[in-house]
Amino acid sequence: MARRKDEKDGFSRRSFLRRMRWAPLLFLPAPIQGFSFPSVRHESSRDRNASFPFADFRLTPHYPAKSPLEDVLSRVVPGSDEYLTEKHAFEIMRLLAEWGEALKFSPPALAALAKFLDASIEASTLIPTQVKTLRTGNGIDVYRRWFSTNGVTGRERFLQEIQSYLAPLARLETAEFEIVGIKESAGLSPTVQIHIRYDLVGTRKDNGREERIGAWKTEWTRDGSDAWRAIRWAATDETLSRAREPVFIDITSHALGQTESFGKQMLHGVDYWRTVLDGACGIDVYGNNGLAVGDFDGDGLDDLYVCQHAGLPNRLYHNRGDGTFDDVTEKAGVDVLDSTACALFADFENKGRQDLLVVCGSGPLLFLNQGNGKYSLKREAFQFVRPPQGTFTHAAIADYDGDGQL
Repeated sequence: MARRKDEKDGFSRRSFLRRMRWAPLLFLPAPIQGFSFPSVRHESSRDRNASFPFADFRLTPHYPAKSPLEDVLSRVVPGSDEYLTEKHAFEIMRLLAEWGEALKFSPPALAALAKFLDASIEASTLIPTQVKTLRTGNGIDVYRRWFSTNGVTGRERFLQEIQSYLAPLARLETAEFEIVGIKESAGLSPTVQIHIRYDLVGTRKDNGREERIGAWKTEWTRDGSDAWRAIRWAATDETLSRAREPVFIDITSHALGQTESFGKQMLHGVDYWRTVLDGACGIDVYGNNGLAVGDFDGDGLDDLYVCQHAGLPNRLYHNRGDGTFDDVTEKAGVDVLDSTACALFADFENKGRQDLLVVCGSGPLLFLNQGNGKYSLKREAFQFVRPPQGTFTHAAIADYDGDGQL
C-alpha cells in the first residue's frame, strides 16, 4: 500500500494518533498520595467518591510578604480606627435609610420612625413661623421656610407633628437623608449631636409636585439595649418648591424602546459593562459621556448622538417625527468604539449640512456629512504642534477670527 505524503520512516502522524487514543485515561483523577494509575473499572458514584478522599482538597497560599493594601482594607469598616464617630454615623444612617424606604412605600411611615425615637424626645414643632417667596410664576413656586423654636415633648406628640408636616403629600418618590455633621458629647453613655440634611420629593394630594430640602439638628444616645435613640429633634429651615402639575414626564422608553440597542446597550450602566467587557478596551468608572443634538439629515427634526464608554459603540438616533427614534448608527458610519466625552453637530464646510465632531479621550474625530444619511471620517482633520497630553474631555466651536469658518 502506498504511503500518504505525511508519513515518514519510523513514525507517522497516523500511527501517533492511533497509539494516543487511550491518552485521555491518563487524566482520570487519582488520590494525591498515589502516583500509580488505578485500573479502569465501572464504579458507582458512592464508590467513586469514597476512592478519592482528596476530591475537595484546598490549598491556602502563603505569600512571603503581606499586601500593602492589607492595612488600608482593615480600616474600611467604620469604627475600625480612631474615628469612632464614623461608626456612630454609619449605624444612625442605617436607621434613617430604613425610614426613607418606608416613606416611599407608605408615608408618613410613623412605625419606622418610632423605632428610633426616645419616649421622652424633645422636639421643635414643624409648623413654619416665617415664609419668604423666592420666585413664583410659570407654574413653579419656590419658598424659604423657617420653623418655630417652640418645643413638644414625647414620642407620640412628635409623631403627630411629622404626620401633619407630611399630610399634603400623597406619595413620595424620593426620601433621602444625609448626615452632614456629627459631634460626640462627653459622658458615660455615647451621645452624639448630628446635623441631618433631607430631600423629600413627591406628589401632593391635589396632584401637584413638591420638593422639600432642609436640615434637622438632632441628638442621639444609646439605650439599655445599646440601640441608638433620638432624644432631641429640631427643624431649622427648608426650601419648598411646588409645581401645579408635573413639569417633565419620562418618555425615554416610548421614544427609544423599539430600538434593539436601547434594550441591549443603553439600559445597562457602566457597572454592568465593566463586568462584561474586556478590561483591555479601557472602560473606566467615571461616566464622562455626553450627547449631541442636531438635525443630521436636514428634515427639520432634532436627532440624537449618544456618546458611550470605551468598547461600546456611540449611537445615532434618527427622529421619526412621531415621538420615536430609529437607530441609524451603522448606516451613518459613526459607530465609534473609543471612549467619547462629547460630540457636537456643526457645519464645518458651510455646505448647509451638519457635520459631526466626536471628542474621544485620545483626540477629536471629524465626520463630514455626505448628504445621503451617511458620514465619512476626515482623516488628519486636526493637527497639533505638539502631541496632546492627557485626555480630551470637552470641546467648543466658534469662528474666533471672523473668516466665516468654524
